[in-house]
Amino acid sequence: MQNKIISNLKSFSDYKKPHFLLAVSGGIDSMVLLKFFQKNHETFRFSVAHINHNYHSDAKKMENLVKDQCEQNGNDLIIENIFLNEVNSNIESNFRKMRYSKLEEIRKEIKADFILTAHHADDQVETILIKILNSSGLDGLQGLRKLNQNIFRPMHNISKSEIIDYANINNVKYFDDPTNSDDIFTRNFLRMNVIPELKKIKENIHIPFNNFTDRIHEVHDLIEFNTLNFCNSDSFIVNDNAIEINKSNFYNLPFLVQFRIISNLCFDTQNSFSKTDIREIKDFLRKNLTGSSKKVNKKTILIDRNSLFIYKKMKNDIFGNVEAGKEFKGTNFTFSWDFNKAPKNFSNDNEVEYIDASMIADNLVIRSVRDNDSFLPLGMNGKKKVIKFLKDKNLSFFNRKESLVVCNQDEIIWVAGYQLSEKYKIHKNSVKIAKLNFSRN
Repeated sequence: MQNKIISNLKSFSDYKKPHFLLAVSGGIDSMVLLKFFQKNHETFRFSVAHINHNYHSDAKKMENLVKDQCEQNGNDLIIENIFLNEVNSNIESNFRKMRYSKLEEIRKEIKADFILTAHHADDQVETILIKILNSSGLDGLQGLRKLNQNIFRPMHNISKSEIIDYANINNVKYFDDPTNSDDIFTRNFLRMNVIPELKKIKENIHIPFNNFTDRIHEVHDLIEFNTLNFCNSDSFIVNDNAIEINKSNFYNLPFLVQFRIISNLCFDTQNSFSKTDIREIKDFLRKNLTGSSKKVNKKTILIDRNSLFIYKKMKNDIFGNVEAGKEFKGTNFTFSWDFNKAPKNFSNDNEVEYIDASMIADNLVIRSVRDNDSFLPLGMNGKKKVIKFLKDKNLSFFNRKESLVVCNQDEIIWVAGYQLSEKYKIHKNSVKIAKLNFSRN
C-alpha cells in the first residue's frame, strides 16, 4: 500500500516539496493516511487539519485522538468545528460542503498547496452508485477524482482491505465513526447492504468501478478535445460583449459537446450547473427558435438566424453628448461631427453623412437603439421603427444590438452607418451644414 501512495504522489514531481494539508477525521482511513506521512516525514512536508462535526457522542474522542497522535509526532495541527444547527436539511451533503469549505480556508491560511483526503477505491464504488441513483450526468459519473482542483486523493486506487491490513501491521490507532453504522444515510446503506452482495459476484468490486471511471474520463477528454477544436475555429468569434457561434456548425456537434461549450461560457466553479439547467438548455437548443433567448447564470443565450450569441450583458447602455468639433470614443466605435460646407460630390461612404444643421445647436447625442425608437428614413413619407428598419436590412442580431443612433435632442437624425433621416437631408436652400463621422474600430 505504501508503494502505491508514493507512486500516486509522484504526480507532484514538478513541485519543489509541496506542502500538503491532511484532512484527518480520526477514522481508520484518515489515520492510516496520517501514519503513512508520519513514517515518511523526511520525504513529505505536511500539516494536519481536523474538522469536528460535533454530530455524535465520540466526536470529541476522535478530535483528542488526532490531537494526541499529532503532538506525539510533532505535527502541525489545526482544529475547526462545525455544528448541526448550521445544517437545516440534507445533513450528509451539507456537512461535506461545510467540511471542504473549512479545509480550503485552512489551506489558504497556512499556504498549503493541496488538501489530501483519505478516500479509497471502495469509496469510489459507493460514490458511483449514489451518482447513478441520483441520475447524475456525465460529470457526476466521474466519481471521486484523483485530483479535483486543490483536492488530491492519494489512496484512490487502494482497497479497504489493504487499508485494514496496513492499520493492523502498523498498530494504527483509530475510532470507528458511529455514524458509519447509521443506514439512514444512503452511503452507509450501500456500504452495509448492497456492496457486500455485489462482492459475492465480484470480490474486488472496486476494480470494475475504477475501470468505469477511467472510461468516463476518456469520454470527458474526447468532449474537451472537440470543444477546444470548435472554440479555436472560425465558427467561434469573440466580440467585446458577446460570443458569436456559427449556428449550422454548432448544431452538427453532439449535444454533450454543445453543452460543454455553453457551460464553459456560462458557468464557473462557484456556480455549477444542475440537472434542471441541463434539461432546460437542451430543450432551448432543440427548439431552435430564431429570436428566442435564455438567461443562464449571468449570461444570456440568444438564437439568431445564422448564429448563437452568448452575451455578458444584454442591455446596451451607450449614451454620449457630443459637442461640435469633439470626438466620442466608444469601446468599438468613434463618432465626431462639426459644422462644415456641403461637399461638391456625395460619396457612398456609409461612415460619413452631411446634414442640414439649421435645427441643431452645438450638441448631438449618440446612443443605443431603444425599443420605441422611430425615424423618417431618407426617401420615405412615413416613419419606421428603427428595430424594424435594422431587421429589414437582414442584419444579424449582434449587429442590430450594436447599432447606434445620432439624435438632435430626442429626434433621430441618423441610424449611424446605415440611414439618414429624410427630415435632415441637405436641400438647395440649406445654409447651415454639418458633417457626421462614424466608424467601427
